[in-house]
Amino acid sequence: MSITEKEFDEAVDLFAMPGWKTLMEDIEDQLDLCTIDACNTLEDLYFSKGRAAVLRMILSYEDYVRNTNEEDVDYGLQ
Repeated sequence: MSITEKEFDEAVDLFAMPGWKTLMEDIEDQLDLCTIDACNTLEDLYFSKGRAAVLRMILSYEDYVRNTNEEDVDYGLQ
């Protein structure tokens, strides 16, 4: 999936905001809380798995955007 130049520029602006780093640190802390030890039931386990998947997706958003842009640039040079 590719993103537009405008979307890329807006995302880079977002990553430069002071709150972005704080948000990523908070999400990492939340991800650390998603442990099997915290699950008492099968429902807790499934909820924790889903929560961890969403948190990982958010944490990887910056890499996704930057890698997508690099791939677009690489293809444009060929």
